[in-house]
Amino acid sequence: MYRSSELSFYIIALGCSKNLVDSEKLKGRLLNALFTAAGSSEEADIIIITTCGFITQAKEESIEVIFEAIKQRDEKNAAGFAPRLAVAGCLTERYLEDIKKDIPEIDFVYGIADELFPEKMAEAFSIVLDAPPLEEQVALTGSLPYRYIKISEGCSNNCSYCAIPLIRGGAKPYSPEQILADARKALSDGVLELILVAQDTAAYEYGNIKISDILESAAALPGARWVRLLYCHPDHISNELINCISRNQNIVRYLDIPFQHAAAAVLSSMGRRGNSTVYLELIRKIRELIPGVRIRSTFMVGYPGESAADFEELIRFLREARLDRVGAFIYSQEEGTPAANLERRVPQGIAKKRYAKLMETQRQISHEKLSAAIGETISVIVEEQIDETTYAGRSEFDAPEVDGIFYLTSKKNILNSIVEAVVTDAVEYDLIGEHIETSTS
Repeated sequence: MYRSSELSFYIIALGCSKNLVDSEKLKGRLLNALFTAAGSSEEADIIIITTCGFITQAKEESIEVIFEAIKQRDEKNAAGFAPRLAVAGCLTERYLEDIKKDIPEIDFVYGIADELFPEKMAEAFSIVLDAPPLEEQVALTGSLPYRYIKISEGCSNNCSYCAIPLIRGGAKPYSPEQILADARKALSDGVLELILVAQDTAAYEYGNIKISDILESAAALPGARWVRLLYCHPDHISNELINCISRNQNIVRYLDIPFQHAAAAVLSSMGRRGNSTVYLELIRKIRELIPGVRIRSTFMVGYPGESAADFEELIRFLREARLDRVGAFIYSQEEGTPAANLERRVPQGIAKKRYAKLMETQRQISHEKLSAAIGETISVIVEEQIDETTYAGRSEFDAPEVDGIFYLTSKKNILNSIVEAVVTDAVEYDLIGEHIETSTS
């Protein structure tokens, strides 16, 4: 029998920002139960992996990381030290029994890392909890100046290719009180940027409270320098939301809208209502009502039935829309989803060529748009110090991990701050500049 105060843990979080939030809340619960956070998996008594199960590539990565942890654990066992391995998250939620059967080397298999995880893990490992595992969101590593704030669980859009409703169920909005409590905690930890996330943030509705109300409330919190909104399904972007962003100075001029495609036939098969004309009009309206806004999107190529003409329509859409940030991925057949049963498969070789053409098309657009920013003054959140005078961060027009980097020089220590910088150069997806020193920077 062990006591929680005698044991350390280390969490390896895989996948998206929503899973990262789950992992951060799990860390908070474990710390409140008086476990100790280890600095690395090598130092931990318990290794916890929170997996991703969204698409095939993510599943494969999760399995690879699990086997790496098993190997690490077995090597320690041979040296007389016996760490335990716990695995949770989307992959195990969807394939719980299969993983228990196929990977018996895992000591504890659980689904989504929810509020019951600490007690269930303690029971499985014969651990006495020395304090209640109360919920609290704690950054996994370091002290980054931003934090993701999750506003709902699951999704009710039921796009034909997506397994999220199978894994996490329909949309379940968090209460405004919970969201703002998480935001206040982040700000008390010194965070400067709040990033609101969900499977579809634009669809948030809790009673008569909508996403615009949540944004307004978050932006009004003392210390909230930037508020960013990710994952807005285009069907749910309202004039109210657009106007909310436009009138609040500390809500960054940035919208993440996963259009997924532009051809009406493909979108209809996906279970989405748009087309290139509708989407171009939405983009026009957003740019008109939010001057200086940057728009990010993601697109899928190789969806079943996507014809050469459909793909060329997507390329024409990209050239006309001239989006600021774009990501893309190749369709992944996910069992249990409606699209998994569709015929007219796009050969993988063709899908890869379409992906390459899409990304090359956007690379040129991105380089042109970033080059046009040379000479402009832009706000930058500084996240890393590279050397004595060189720093890396993000402009207000870039989200973490998925968008570009702003490299800047400064004679001052500006780490973990928001500063003004003049753009001096641009390379494909990144900007280079110099810190403009002011009396407050």
